[in-house]
Amino acid sequence: MAHPRNQISRRRFVEGAGVAGLGLLAGCAAGGTSRAPANASVADIATLRGPDRQAILEAGAKQEGQLLWYTSLIVNQVVRPLADDFTRRYPYVKVDHYRADSDALAERILSEYQAQRYDVDITDGSLGAVTLKAAGLLARFDSPPVAVYAPETRDPEGYWCASNVYFMTEGINTRLVARDAAPRTYEDLLDPKWKGQMAWATSPAAGGPMFIGSILGIMGPDKGMAYLEQLSKQGIRNLNVSTRAVVDQMIAGEFPISLYIFNHHTVISANQGAPSDWIPLEPVPATLNAFGLARNAPHPHASMLFLDYVFSEDGQRIIQEAEYLPAHPRVPAKTPTLKPEQGHFRVHVLSPEDVLKTNSEWVDIYRRLFLQAG
Repeated sequence: MAHPRNQISRRRFVEGAGVAGLGLLAGCAAGGTSRAPANASVADIATLRGPDRQAILEAGAKQEGQLLWYTSLIVNQVVRPLADDFTRRYPYVKVDHYRADSDALAERILSEYQAQRYDVDITDGSLGAVTLKAAGLLARFDSPPVAVYAPETRDPEGYWCASNVYFMTEGINTRLVARDAAPRTYEDLLDPKWKGQMAWATSPAAGGPMFIGSILGIMGPDKGMAYLEQLSKQGIRNLNVSTRAVVDQMIAGEFPISLYIFNHHTVISANQGAPSDWIPLEPVPATLNAFGLARNAPHPHASMLFLDYVFSEDGQRIIQEAEYLPAHPRVPAKTPTLKPEQGHFRVHVLSPEDVLKTNSEWVDIYRRLFLQAG
């Protein structure tokens, strides 16, 4: 059965939700110092507090001159706009980035740390931050803007915080299937007419495995497994590509329906003239894109300035402008209906910690039911 904490009111993800009460909370990490010592560690710098914090971070960032960001976000849509706006504010910091899917980034960082290679400063992803936290490869940090974020969007121990929220929905090619004729519920996906007409990504952090986890959380283990057994007969195409690429192939006409895709991706494409739209299969699974600071970040002052910026309203409005869904409660979606309140859909939140604990089970079920089924 779905755990109660995995269910969330639509109000959690709308503008202004819970701001008054959350404003009394501390930042991502408890504690911290008012001044970093001359030989300050990453932990010292990441938990700085006090009136001289900003001046200390800027002075240190001028010495460091750069940072390296491992990201799962789409480069042209949001990575470059964020980096460019940050550099306009802090022209002495060069932001380099490396882009891959969330699980691949976590694996890369794990391998680098095993080799005692400490290049990465900041990482983000839907599952990577909790994976790295569990491995002891993240540093606790205290970023003042995070004080107003909803508890569901940040780690209570201060190791990660969400930059944006993902709502995982059905996508359709509007030239191949009319919106009114498309599946409207999970049960509708079982209709024989959709056999061989659907596709999803194979990534453990998105696509098929996460769809399985959502179904088990929404329907419970017994009913959920019975449903998945039926769905496995529908010949869903397994694509070893990113979730964004699944949408792109759908738009290209290779199949009419994509499953477990980010709803905002279809809007971005539709705004460019593509035949794409999204349909909420309720309750809609919600996941987070979480940022973390590497334990041995080589540029901690610049990294903390960057984290402060990403979580600030200014940084969140860059995310908003890119048609991503800001985690900041005072920054709505650019297309309001992409979020639950204005879009009028119910939500089921997948806790990152719960995903980490059970994702391997979902992958096993996925391989058995959907990969072997061909």
